[in-house]
Amino acid sequence: MNRTVNRSIEAFTRKPSRLNIAIDLNDQTKGFVPSYTTFDRIEGEVALQADCQTKFDHIDIIFEGSSKTIVQRQATMAPASNDIKAMHPFLKLRQPIDESSYPEPREFKPRCLYKFPFTFVVPQQMLPQSCSHSTNNPHLKAAHIQLPPSLGDPMLASNGKTLLDDFAPQMTEVSYRIRVVVMKRDPSGGKPQTLCSVAKKIRIVPASLEQPPLEVTCNCTDDYRTRMEKDVRKSLLGKKTGRLVMAAAQPKPLQLPPPGEKQDCSISSHVTVHLRFDPENDEQPPQLRSVWSKLRVMTFYSAHPWTTFPSKTVTMFWNSMQGMYSENVQLSSLCVLSAQWEQHTGVSADTERRSSVESSASSQTITGPSASYSGKTFYTASIIVPINLPKNKAFVPTFHSCLISRVYLLDLSLSYQSPNTRVIASSISLKVPVQITSVYRNNIAPVDASADPELSQMRIEEEFYRPRSIAPPSLEYLEQASLRSGTSRRESSLSELMGDTQGLDETSPPDYLTVTQSTQG
Repeated sequence: MNRTVNRSIEAFTRKPSRLNIAIDLNDQTKGFVPSYTTFDRIEGEVALQADCQTKFDHIDIIFEGSSKTIVQRQATMAPASNDIKAMHPFLKLRQPIDESSYPEPREFKPRCLYKFPFTFVVPQQMLPQSCSHSTNNPHLKAAHIQLPPSLGDPMLASNGKTLLDDFAPQMTEVSYRIRVVVMKRDPSGGKPQTLCSVAKKIRIVPASLEQPPLEVTCNCTDDYRTRMEKDVRKSLLGKKTGRLVMAAAQPKPLQLPPPGEKQDCSISSHVTVHLRFDPENDEQPPQLRSVWSKLRVMTFYSAHPWTTFPSKTVTMFWNSMQGMYSENVQLSSLCVLSAQWEQHTGVSADTERRSSVESSASSQTITGPSASYSGKTFYTASIIVPINLPKNKAFVPTFHSCLISRVYLLDLSLSYQSPNTRVIASSISLKVPVQITSVYRNNIAPVDASADPELSQMRIEEEFYRPRSIAPPSLEYLEQASLRSGTSRRESSLSELMGDTQGLDETSPPDYLTVTQSTQG
């Protein structure tokens, strides 16, 4: 009897086994998160050591990616704020471990070091099942299966020397990890037990190609304005002397170098601003003074998957499940007093419109006659505005994912003054879309599926799919059958919903989790 009691007391007071797990990545700089791009190999090893004899069943080494959003909305009937939180695990690559690598029997002996190497390749895109929701645009579906860049963590925005700001709000996060999970089988046949789970952050900046320029209808929307007309007057309420037209086309993208490579020169591009002045009679064009530019960084986020490309419209602002955060970056201020106007002989309105269309098609010039042009003499001018990204910020490529999108636009403002007047200078502005892309490494080219689909598929299988088990992520480990069936699971803990992502099922399609947590005001 006493022996049984002593065994019970010993079992109760015995401390659980502690596993020490270290994830070592090759060529990692101490103190900074390692960065990778498309087709890079993520190589390293996992070292395990137990403080006492520990039985286990298997080890999972996983390369995973997930995105999280928080949408803050105000309740309409009560003074309480409801934070709507969503998570989307979009990527999981599993490293296969040969059975001969495990010790026999399946147990860790104390003070023995066990090492398991791993190798992952950053894929060019995700599996189609990673985006399981419906969209009203096939281009959006194609964008959603591209890998999004790491976002929302200052440690992940580092350039290897300093921590940089990537303009992401606290409501958004895109993260990648190497996760190690030690599992133990339940003797009673239940769900496997997790003995230990450790993860290590990595930074992913996927390579991206230039997308076709955006088609801005009528040259003006809630988001963009590529053409603007404004009356020019001698004074604030004085006589109209003519009409000024300012227009610009989408410039070439700003190309980021692959992560880890030295940047010899600044990341730059340029935009050509086209001007036209249609005088009322024989007035002279206004005097151009300066052009200043700034880059507007816009991050769109949602608690539900986007079904359209996000935009800054009135509808979005009234949608309590979506949000937008923007910041402005001052780029340059350019004096254009020396810019010269070129006089053109007047032609008929129809001929001018046709020549403008032809010029637009050939040189992407979108300057045409103004609304008040009557076929008389007009003036034109062009200004080249440089675009240089500052080095004290971390810019990520333009991307659209299921929950988060990042877009950029160029805000151009031109100041001018009517000749022979002393009135304060007026201004006219444009909002032109601009892309930021990331180039591939020099020794690797992207897979062109349109050139040879069979060869492309063979290459994808050889480099990504064959060496390891890849499957669309599942949420079985979060026990969300009740969420998918519509039953109430909002009382589940937030740490369970937003935390670790081990034990993903390999057969279920991904899901988009949304939970509302209310906090009394």
